[in-house]
Amino acid sequence: MIENSESTPKSHVLIGYGSEVKQSYWSAAYTSKVDRYEGEVPLEDVHEKLFNWEAIQRPIEVRLADGERITVAGQHAIMHSQSNKVFKIATDSYVIHQYHEWLVNNVAKILDNDLRIGIAGMLRSGGGAFVSVETPENVVSRNDIPVKSQYLAASSHDSKLATSYKMVGTILSCENMLVSHLSQIKKAPWNNRHTMHSLTRVDSVRESIGIQLAHNTEKMCDFVDTLAEITVTESQWLEIVERLVPIPDEALPRVKARLENKRFMFHEMWENDPRCTPWKGSGFGAFQVLNTHELHIAGPDSSRIDRNMRNIFSDTSQQNDERILTTIMSVTGSLIKN
Repeated sequence: MIENSESTPKSHVLIGYGSEVKQSYWSAAYTSKVDRYEGEVPLEDVHEKLFNWEAIQRPIEVRLADGERITVAGQHAIMHSQSNKVFKIATDSYVIHQYHEWLVNNVAKILDNDLRIGIAGMLRSGGGAFVSVETPENVVSRNDIPVKSQYLAASSHDSKLATSYKMVGTILSCENMLVSHLSQIKKAPWNNRHTMHSLTRVDSVRESIGIQLAHNTEKMCDFVDTLAEITVTESQWLEIVERLVPIPDEALPRVKARLENKRFMFHEMWENDPRCTPWKGSGFGAFQVLNTHELHIAGPDSSRIDRNMRNIFSDTSQQNDERILTTIMSVTGSLIKN
């Protein structure tokens, strides 16, 4: 009989390169446990603190009224080997992707063993996990925007996310991850479902997402600088907010109040949030307000890391960012290369 216990932290994140961002969604406020490092996250700590266990499969039994137990054919439980947490009930076609193999060993092969881990985390008591590989150096754009390119790998044992690899960009002042709108970082993530044919082909992964961190960082700088050099007047900012947060005339009072509060929060961030105010009056400042709100403020804090990670690998973040950019371009009459 399977027992389901919780002896592991709900989330545990290892953060490298001396991150000093206080309001990041990686912070201890949103995480059960955080370890920080001045340099890259040691590989041995990733194995010992996060991936020192395996997902295992166990048969499922049904207990009848007379006490007899019958094994359920064609299905089994996917479990944590140490805590006995049950992640999901799977069919015989399901193949377990062990985190140490798919998020560390396979990524090392893809990157020719250039495995400098910036962030690694375990979510949902082992139900999900991710690893970010990056260069140790930050790059500052000509408009004083610090950025970095990252190779992000994630997987799950509870089917909330297929094993996925993706190139992303990060604005370091606030840890905002930028996804599809960057000209050289907008290839779709490489996804691999847990099936009998889920074998890693290094060449196909490289071709699918591209792995040139330095080149992607350069393109990311071009993107944020283009935004920073677009002027956004106060009247244009008001129009951007009104378009992104429309309030229908027929809206119920509680709905109208919620939307008005959201508009108020945008205006407050535009005026006073240190993650946004350095670029107030520009397209990048507008983008920062809206993107920062989505990543750091919207939704419950208890699931912030988990939700952001899944949104980055799905169409959610892409669609949100594209909607923001389209609105900025439409209101200002500017063209953003992406």
